[in-house]
Amino acid sequence: MNIIPAILPHNFEEIIEKCARVEGLVINVQVDVCDGVFGREKTWMPTGMEVLPGGFSYEFDLMIDDWKLYTLHCLTLGAKSIVSHVDMFVDGDMETLIGMVAPHSAHLGIAVSNDKSLDFHAEMIRKAQSLYPHVFIQVMGIKNIGEQSQLFDEETPGRIKALKQQFGEIMIQVDGGMTLDTAKLVKDAGAENIVTGSFIFGRDDAGSSLEELNRAVNE
Repeated sequence: MNIIPAILPHNFEEIIEKCARVEGLVINVQVDVCDGVFGREKTWMPTGMEVLPGGFSYEFDLMIDDWKLYTLHCLTLGAKSIVSHVDMFVDGDMETLIGMVAPHSAHLGIAVSNDKSLDFHAEMIRKAQSLYPHVFIQVMGIKNIGEQSQLFDEETPGRIKALKQQFGEIMIQVDGGMTLDTAKLVKDAGAENIVTGSFIFGRDDAGSSLEELNRAVNE
Protein backbone atom coordinates (compact mmCIF):
# COMPACT_ATOMS: atom_id res chain seq x y z
CA MET A 1 0.00 0.00 0.00
CA ASN A 2 1.27 3.46 -0.93
CA ILE A 3 1.16 6.37 1.52
CA ILE A 4 0.74 9.83 0.01
CA PRO A 5 1.34 12.86 2.25
CA ALA A 6 -1.33 15.53 1.87
CA ILE A 7 -0.50 19.23 2.13
CA LEU A 8 -3.30 21.71 2.89
CA PRO A 9 -1.28 24.89 2.27
CA HIS A 10 -2.26 28.33 3.46
CA ASN A 11 0.58 29.78 1.39
CA PHE A 12 3.13 28.54 -1.13
CA GLU A 13 5.89 28.54 1.48
CA GLU A 14 4.01 25.84 3.38
CA ILE A 15 4.31 23.54 0.36
CA ILE A 16 8.07 24.10 0.31
CA GLU A 17 8.37 23.49 4.07
CA LYS A 18 6.31 20.30 4.13
CA CYS A 19 7.95 18.86 1.03
CA ALA A 20 11.29 19.38 2.76
CA ARG A 21 10.04 17.32 5.72
CA VAL A 22 9.36 14.27 3.52
CA GLU A 23 12.15 14.75 0.98
CA GLY A 24 13.82 11.44 0.19
CA LEU A 25 11.03 9.50 1.90
CA VAL A 26 8.27 9.68 -0.71
CA ILE A 27 7.86 10.59 -4.36
CA ASN A 28 4.13 11.29 -4.47
CA VAL A 29 2.54 14.17 -2.59
CA GLN A 30 -0.97 15.56 -2.79
CA VAL A 31 -1.65 19.30 -2.59
CA ASP A 32 -5.17 20.31 -1.56
CA VAL A 33 -6.65 23.38 -3.21
CA CYS A 34 -9.80 24.70 -1.51
CA ASP A 35 -11.74 27.88 -2.22
CA GLY A 36 -13.52 28.12 1.14
CA VAL A 37 -16.85 27.45 -0.60
CA PHE A 38 -16.75 23.97 -2.13
CA GLY A 39 -14.01 22.98 0.29
CA ARG A 40 -14.57 24.58 3.67
CA GLU A 41 -11.05 25.83 4.37
CA LYS A 42 -9.49 28.48 2.14
CA THR A 43 -6.02 27.52 0.96
CA TRP A 44 -3.30 28.89 -1.25
CA MET A 45 -4.55 29.08 -4.84
CA PRO A 46 -2.11 28.35 -7.68
CA THR A 47 -1.49 30.85 -10.46
CA GLY A 48 0.45 28.47 -12.70
CA MET A 49 3.57 30.63 -12.32
CA GLU A 50 5.03 28.98 -9.21
CA VAL A 51 8.03 26.64 -9.23
CA LEU A 52 7.32 23.54 -7.16
CA PRO A 53 10.10 21.79 -5.21
CA GLY A 54 11.85 19.19 -7.34
CA GLY A 55 12.01 15.48 -6.69
CA PHE A 56 8.28 14.91 -6.25
CA SER A 57 5.33 13.78 -8.34
CA TYR A 58 2.46 16.16 -7.61
CA GLU A 59 -1.21 15.36 -7.34
CA PHE A 60 -3.65 18.24 -6.89
CA ASP A 61 -6.97 17.67 -5.14
CA LEU A 62 -9.25 20.47 -6.37
CA MET A 63 -12.10 21.26 -3.97
CA ILE A 64 -13.25 24.39 -5.75
CA ASP A 65 -16.15 25.81 -7.72
CA ASP A 66 -13.94 27.28 -10.47
CA TRP A 67 -12.42 23.91 -11.31
CA LYS A 68 -11.72 24.74 -14.95
CA LEU A 69 -9.35 27.62 -14.20
CA TYR A 70 -7.46 25.83 -11.45
CA THR A 71 -7.22 22.55 -13.30
CA LEU A 72 -5.37 24.46 -16.01
CA HIS A 73 -3.14 26.22 -13.46
CA CYS A 74 -2.21 22.92 -11.80
CA LEU A 75 -1.50 21.21 -15.11
CA THR A 76 0.72 24.16 -16.04
CA LEU A 77 2.64 23.57 -12.79
CA GLY A 78 3.30 19.99 -13.93
CA ALA A 79 0.61 18.03 -12.09
CA LYS A 80 0.91 14.29 -12.70
CA SER A 81 -2.56 13.69 -11.25
CA ILE A 82 -5.71 15.75 -10.78
CA VAL A 83 -8.45 14.74 -8.34
CA SER A 84 -11.77 16.22 -9.38
CA HIS A 85 -14.85 16.58 -7.17
CA VAL A 86 -17.69 16.08 -9.60
CA ASP A 87 -20.71 16.46 -7.32
CA MET A 88 -21.92 19.58 -9.15
CA PHE A 89 -20.94 18.54 -12.68
CA VAL A 90 -23.50 19.07 -15.44
CA ASP A 91 -23.73 17.69 -18.97
CA GLY A 92 -20.52 18.33 -20.88
CA ASP A 93 -18.33 18.98 -17.83
CA MET A 94 -16.66 15.57 -17.87
CA GLU A 95 -15.82 15.97 -21.55
CA THR A 96 -14.34 19.40 -20.79
CA LEU A 97 -12.27 18.03 -17.92
CA ILE A 98 -10.89 15.14 -19.98
CA GLY A 99 -10.07 17.57 -22.79
CA MET A 100 -7.92 19.54 -20.36
CA VAL A 101 -6.20 16.59 -18.69
CA ALA A 102 -5.53 14.35 -21.70
CA PRO A 103 -2.94 16.54 -23.50
CA HIS A 104 -0.80 16.38 -20.35
CA SER A 105 -1.25 12.59 -19.93
CA ALA A 106 -2.10 13.27 -16.29
CA HIS A 107 -4.01 10.72 -14.27
CA LEU A 108 -7.55 11.68 -13.29
CA GLY A 109 -9.06 10.82 -9.94
CA ILE A 110 -12.83 10.97 -9.44
CA ALA A 111 -13.58 11.86 -5.82
CA VAL A 112 -16.36 9.90 -4.13
CA SER A 113 -17.99 11.87 -1.31
CA ASN A 114 -20.94 11.00 0.90
CA ASP A 115 -22.91 14.04 -0.32
CA LYS A 116 -24.12 12.20 -3.42
CA SER A 117 -25.25 8.62 -3.90
CA LEU A 118 -22.77 5.93 -4.82
CA ASP A 119 -24.81 5.37 -7.98
CA PHE A 120 -24.17 8.98 -9.03
CA HIS A 121 -20.45 8.62 -8.54
CA ALA A 122 -20.37 5.25 -10.30
CA GLU A 123 -22.03 6.84 -13.32
CA MET A 124 -19.43 9.62 -13.34
CA ILE A 125 -16.59 7.12 -13.07
CA ARG A 126 -17.97 5.11 -16.00
CA LYS A 127 -18.28 8.29 -18.02
CA ALA A 128 -14.66 9.20 -17.30
CA GLN A 129 -13.46 5.69 -18.16
CA SER A 130 -15.32 5.78 -21.46
CA LEU A 131 -13.39 8.91 -22.43
CA TYR A 132 -9.95 8.41 -20.90
CA PRO A 133 -7.75 5.44 -19.91
CA HIS A 134 -5.96 6.93 -16.89
CA VAL A 135 -8.77 7.11 -14.33
CA PHE A 136 -8.72 6.21 -10.63
CA ILE A 137 -11.06 6.67 -7.67
CA GLN A 138 -10.50 8.70 -4.51
CA VAL A 139 -12.92 7.77 -1.74
CA MET A 140 -13.23 10.47 0.88
CA GLY A 141 -12.66 9.06 4.36
CA ILE A 142 -14.19 12.11 6.04
CA LYS A 143 -17.53 13.90 5.85
CA ASN A 144 -16.36 17.52 5.49
CA ILE A 145 -13.96 17.94 2.59
CA GLY A 146 -11.16 20.48 2.76
CA GLU A 147 -10.45 20.01 6.47
CA GLN A 148 -7.80 17.94 8.19
CA SER A 149 -7.85 16.17 11.58
CA GLN A 150 -11.39 14.88 11.11
CA LEU A 151 -12.85 11.64 12.39
CA PHE A 152 -13.05 8.69 10.02
CA ASP A 153 -16.33 8.14 8.20
CA GLU A 154 -17.34 4.59 9.14
CA GLU A 155 -19.14 4.11 5.82
CA THR A 156 -15.87 4.37 3.89
CA PRO A 157 -14.92 0.65 3.83
CA GLY A 158 -18.38 -0.23 2.52
CA ARG A 159 -18.06 2.30 -0.30
CA ILE A 160 -14.66 0.89 -1.24
CA LYS A 161 -16.01 -2.66 -1.37
CA ALA A 162 -19.02 -1.62 -3.46
CA LEU A 163 -16.80 0.23 -5.93
CA LYS A 164 -14.41 -2.71 -6.18
CA GLN A 165 -17.34 -4.97 -7.02
CA GLN A 166 -18.45 -2.62 -9.79
CA PHE A 167 -15.08 -1.57 -11.23
CA GLY A 168 -12.74 -4.47 -10.52
CA GLU A 169 -9.09 -3.55 -10.97
CA ILE A 170 -9.44 0.24 -10.96
CA MET A 171 -7.10 1.85 -8.43
CA ILE A 172 -8.82 3.20 -5.30
CA GLN A 173 -7.22 5.54 -2.80
CA VAL A 174 -8.68 6.96 0.41
CA ASP A 175 -8.22 10.54 1.54
CA GLY A 176 -8.79 11.64 5.12
CA GLY A 177 -9.44 10.19 8.56
CA MET A 178 -6.36 7.99 8.54
CA THR A 179 -4.98 6.41 11.70
CA LEU A 180 -3.09 3.15 12.11
CA ASP A 181 -6.40 1.34 12.60
CA THR A 182 -8.44 3.02 9.86
CA ALA A 183 -5.60 2.59 7.36
CA LYS A 184 -5.78 -1.17 7.96
CA LEU A 185 -9.57 -1.09 7.53
CA VAL A 186 -9.43 0.58 4.12
CA LYS A 187 -6.60 -1.66 2.96
CA ASP A 188 -8.64 -4.73 3.88
CA ALA A 189 -11.60 -3.22 1.99
CA GLY A 190 -9.51 -2.98 -1.19
CA ALA A 191 -7.79 0.44 -1.21
CA GLU A 192 -4.29 0.61 -2.71
CA ASN A 193 -3.30 4.13 -1.62
CA ILE A 194 -3.98 6.25 1.44
CA VAL A 195 -3.68 10.03 1.52
CA THR A 196 -3.07 11.65 4.89
CA GLY A 197 -1.94 15.03 6.11
CA SER A 198 -2.49 15.37 9.84
CA PHE A 199 -1.08 11.93 10.71
CA ILE A 200 2.20 12.79 8.99
CA PHE A 201 2.58 16.52 9.46
CA GLY A 202 0.78 16.79 12.80
CA ARG A 203 3.88 15.43 14.52
CA ASP A 204 7.37 16.88 14.76
CA ASP A 205 8.99 13.98 12.90
CA ALA A 206 7.16 13.32 9.64
CA GLY A 207 9.59 10.53 8.79
CA SER A 208 8.74 8.57 11.93
CA SER A 209 5.04 8.99 11.22
CA LEU A 210 5.48 7.67 7.69
CA GLU A 211 7.51 4.72 8.94
CA GLU A 212 4.93 3.86 11.59
CA LEU A 213 2.06 4.00 9.12
CA ASN A 214 4.00 2.01 6.55
CA ARG A 215 4.65 -0.76 9.08
CA ALA A 216 0.96 -0.86 10.00
CA VAL A 217 -0.26 -1.42 6.44
CA ASN A 218 2.62 -3.23 4.76
CA GLU A 219 3.89 -5.76 7.30
